[in-house]
Amino acid sequence: MSERAAMLALAAALALAAGAGCDNAWRTDMWYQPSRRPEDLPRPEPERSVPLGAGPRFENRDDTEDLKNPVPPTDASLARGKAIFVARCAPCHGPEGHGGGPVSKFFPEAPDFAYTTIRKRSDGFIWGTISYGGKAMPAQREGLTTQERWDLVNHVRHIQATSPVIEAPAQPAATP
Repeated sequence: MSERAAMLALAAALALAAGAGCDNAWRTDMWYQPSRRPEDLPRPEPERSVPLGAGPRFENRDDTEDLKNPVPPTDASLARGKAIFVARCAPCHGPEGHGGGPVSKFFPEAPDFAYTTIRKRSDGFIWGTISYGGKAMPAQREGLTTQERWDLVNHVRHIQATSPVIEAPAQPAATP
């Protein structure tokens, strides 16, 4: 055997020995990533099924128009509503609920709760707006119980009761 053939055989043996001790666990490309087979994924809920403990399901805030406020506006409810308002709503609606919060500098200004258009809305619609969001308002139901959202409604109504009535500014006419 020639010296060149011996070197090639030795190199091949070393490469084989080095490769035999490795597995593909070190590979990071997508081809070798762990995957879930379709039969391993959760099954879709059957049509018209209701999870245990679930309340009524609404698609958007318009569906909540007819809801009645089940939480009386007690001092405790108003205090909880105010605390939630300060934490979640004041950045847009301002600390007193009259708009002009610091976030309004960067996004469309939140409306004043004293506007007649908001005063005319039902408690259910306000609860739905808190839960499902509005035109520029994101949904706020994440992390809030149903009762806490009704407490917020009570606080909004308290703001309205202690504020002078304000006519909402006219909306700009839509261009054809």
